[in-house]
Amino acid sequence: MNEILSTLQPWYPSISAFCFFTLLRYIYKHFLLRLLHRINNIISFKNGEDLINAFEHPINVVLFVIAFYSAINLAPIASLNNLQIVDRILRSTIVLSFFWGCYNVSDTTHGIMLDVLEKAGIRSEESLSNIFSTILRLIIVVLCFVTVAREWNYDISGFIASLSIGSVAVAFAAKDALANVFGSLIIVLDKPFKNGDWIMANGIEGVVEKVSFRSTCIRTFPQELVYIPNSLLSNTPITNFTLREKRRVDFTLGLTYGTTAEQMENVIAKIKNYLQSNPKIYGDNVRAHFVAYNESSLDLRVTCYARTGDHGEYLDILQEINLQIMKLMEETGVSCAFPSRSVYLETPPAEEPKQQKQPAAKEA
Repeated sequence: MNEILSTLQPWYPSISAFCFFTLLRYIYKHFLLRLLHRINNIISFKNGEDLINAFEHPINVVLFVIAFYSAINLAPIASLNNLQIVDRILRSTIVLSFFWGCYNVSDTTHGIMLDVLEKAGIRSEESLSNIFSTILRLIIVVLCFVTVAREWNYDISGFIASLSIGSVAVAFAAKDALANVFGSLIIVLDKPFKNGDWIMANGIEGVVEKVSFRSTCIRTFPQELVYIPNSLLSNTPITNFTLREKRRVDFTLGLTYGTTAEQMENVIAKIKNYLQSNPKIYGDNVRAHFVAYNESSLDLRVTCYARTGDHGEYLDILQEINLQIMKLMEETGVSCAFPSRSVYLETPPAEEPKQQKQPAAKEA
């Protein structure tokens, strides 16, 4: 028994290190993770659960590899201690685990990507954040590959050169698709619209339903779905009707020519007072003026701005204004004219009476 213990004695540090990190891994899986979840529930950190879940498996793998690494490093075997491959495996595993966690965090299903975009001032829907998530994942994969390759002393200059040449070839072959991708990025960064906005672009008017890598889906008011390539949207004027904070009210009243100057002044004053006192109208921009003598009417032009950008609410305000102006016109005693034309007929000159022919006398 003593001989066996004396034989195993040089292995005690290696076995102890392996057992220690194995125990640490067990504590991490069964106690530390639960503690972190409870702490997150107490402090109510918004993305705490996502971060814990993203790095749960990578940290578990790192602890497992460290246990073997420490056991091999402390083992009484000189050949194992001097192997550089062991150090490289450990460093590569740590690098892979770190990028593995970052890859999980960049997934939009965790919700972290949307929060990062909002904090950066980019208000985006999940469909648009997928663009950033996909690009970020590609960058993470490339960085991970390059870091691990350098750790194993591989020359990556040739890979980068071939990658550059391949990128140029792909860019020429798929320039239209890439133009749409860059167009989608421009849309996300410039934020000319978002899902649910009423816009008009490239001759198409409707409500934005979805923005993808290739195109933007617009539901027109006749309920057709129109897909506009993002490359066109990034190079064409876009009118966003939803972003209007106020809407212009502009119409012309044609009063009859029987309206007197006093009545015209009274109706103009009443319309101005009503619009300036209306809480739904910007009172400092109210205009009401007698502007023209038309063919069949005296034209009174009224302009103001409604305190709304919503189309339905704007129609309700416009209806309220029209009904109130009708009442004001009735109170003032004026009425609207309609196209009419007066025709004057001159009396024709009287015709001379025709002489009646005498019947011819009959011969006897």
